[in-house]
Amino acid sequence: MMLLFWVVVIAMIVATLALILPALLKPNKTVTTDANAEKRAIFHQQFDEIEQDKANGILDAAQYEIAKTELERRMLDEIGTNNVLTGSSKPDRMLALILLIVLPLASIFIYYKIGSPAAISLPNAAQAIEASQSAEEQSARAGDVEPLLAAMNAKLAQNPADGKGWALLARTYVELGRTSDAVPAYEKAVKIIPNDAQLLADYADALAVSNGYNLAGKPTELVNQALKLDPHHIKSLLLAAAAATNRKDYKQAIVYWQNLQKELPADSDIAPKVKASLDEVYRLAGVKAPATAESATPAEATQGVSGAVKLAPALAANIDPAATVFVYARAAQGASMPLAIERITVKDLPYTYHLDDSKGLMPANKLSQAAEVVIVARISKTGDAKPQAGDLQGTSSAVKPNSSKVDVEINELLK
Repeated sequence: MMLLFWVVVIAMIVATLALILPALLKPNKTVTTDANAEKRAIFHQQFDEIEQDKANGILDAAQYEIAKTELERRMLDEIGTNNVLTGSSKPDRMLALILLIVLPLASIFIYYKIGSPAAISLPNAAQAIEASQSAEEQSARAGDVEPLLAAMNAKLAQNPADGKGWALLARTYVELGRTSDAVPAYEKAVKIIPNDAQLLADYADALAVSNGYNLAGKPTELVNQALKLDPHHIKSLLLAAAAATNRKDYKQAIVYWQNLQKELPADSDIAPKVKASLDEVYRLAGVKAPATAESATPAEATQGVSGAVKLAPALAANIDPAATVFVYARAAQGASMPLAIERITVKDLPYTYHLDDSKGLMPANKLSQAAEVVIVARISKTGDAKPQAGDLQGTSSAVKPNSSKVDVEINELLK
């Protein structure tokens, strides 16, 4: 990635110089421009027409002279006599030489000072660990950037307190597959910049790779430091989850994998891999995964109401097992429209429900946005969602939309 970046930079600089230098180096040229060429052609045509009218006898000598004089006057008024522009361009070889030297150096210097070279590196530890290249490819890439590495090392030798410079050098080594060279550069960088979660995670990653992909020991200590600085740091959570899984601390691994899952965007490329890892840790720990893990996204899993719905024994007689049961949450205050709903039948009772935003009726009317909700369970003998006389119903008290467990008993006959 770093090599590709520099290739693009060099190509853009060369393209810029290719546009500028020819204009400065082209030979002397005199440019002549008739600013009124079109008008001049029209007047010449009109002079020809006058001559033709005189030759055809349409105009006599006096009329011809008058017409010619008037046309000449108009031509002078509209065009004048000074209508030819000339100019010259001279080659400026000195300016071309200055631009040839200064432009590339200034571009790289300015980007190094105010740009973000570290943003080129991928923060995904899994991709960094999985990426591999042949020795020939690594050697070829190293040869291409060896002068750059030498320049960076020389600069850091003169200014060893440049923490960002050491971090950039370390990440460049990682991109080249020279992880063992990256480790001492990272070590110097974190001593100068100790409170950077990303830098600590990158150092831990490089150290683990150079130790045969072993996260035990110092890599784990570095990851823990990073998480103290930023508990939501994605790469640190990923490394911590992997380390806990490797040492068979499955209880702690589940926590890390769950936290990582919550931090990932819904469309993240690694979200499926994280979920698969979490499921595997549940299996290794002998723990059953929560029922909501399949249906809810990480963001949704933190919201919602769960519990059990049961039917009061006194009302159980003569109830059709196929009758529809609506279990829904509505706002405690305001409109009675369900914010989230499930539909089952009487034969499913007792039933464990979970209501969250994924089971809402309208995207703009979310359960998670309500201050308080009421959970309603209603048996509809007609299958109609609208309450009617003869339906059996149970209602909870007002609760927060992220309550962990709210049980409801159907114990009321609507009249």
